[in-house]
Amino acid sequence: MKKIFLSLALLGGFASAAPLSLTLSVTDGTKPLVGPLTLPSGGSLNVSEVKLYVSHVALIKADGREVPVRGLTLTKLSSQTGFQNVRIFMGNAPVGEYRGVRFDVGVPRDQNHLDATSAPSPLSIEDGMYWAWNSGYIFMSVLGKTSVAGSEKDVALHVGGDNHRVTVNLADLQKPSTALSVGPQGASVPVTLNLAALLSKGLDGAAWDFSQPQYQQVHMGKVADQLADNARSAFGAGK
Repeated sequence: MKKIFLSLALLGGFASAAPLSLTLSVTDGTKPLVGPLTLPSGGSLNVSEVKLYVSHVALIKADGREVPVRGLTLTKLSSQTGFQNVRIFMGNAPVGEYRGVRFDVGVPRDQNHLDATSAPSPLSIEDGMYWAWNSGYIFMSVLGKTSVAGSEKDVALHVGGDNHRVTVNLADLQKPSTALSVGPQGASVPVTLNLAALLSKGLDGAAWDFSQPQYQQVHMGKVADQLADNARSAFGAGK
């Protein structure tokens, strides 16, 4: 009899699960990204591609408890596919009322140093986000071109490394009302990535200046530290 009740309970648990998706829109400040991104320094960036890993997704209950939603995804947004309302995560979540959602932009530490030559997608070497020389994955990549002194320069901005995992918290525990409802049909949570905020600051309070090579190709070092720090405030809740 106990086994029968256990089976029914498990079936009930599965029946109460619903699809949860996160969608991403890339913005220039408060506006959708359309055309080149203009920086305060006067430079501009023609964005061709944005790629990012999403992991450690969790829904936040009213009392602050986290309800994990399993999954690790890699998504590519490009000038060909568009930068608006692109799904970056899909998982199954319990039906219920929540304050919001929290997730990481990055690969969990226990998966970040796998052998990419044998790992399945989205951690395969064919996915193009593995640093062979650094034994780890690029968590977020922004590619494009900038014009410097009348000539085009390639731009590759990479956030990676265990200390550069970015946690996005879209759960405001100070609000008395529920921010997110997951019904039987599921829910979709819109997220924004503000590229103007991502490139808001360079080293030591200076502007992010594409005329300097250190801001054109970013992988490791102090500029990468600054880029990761900028990324922590560049993600927000969409509408």
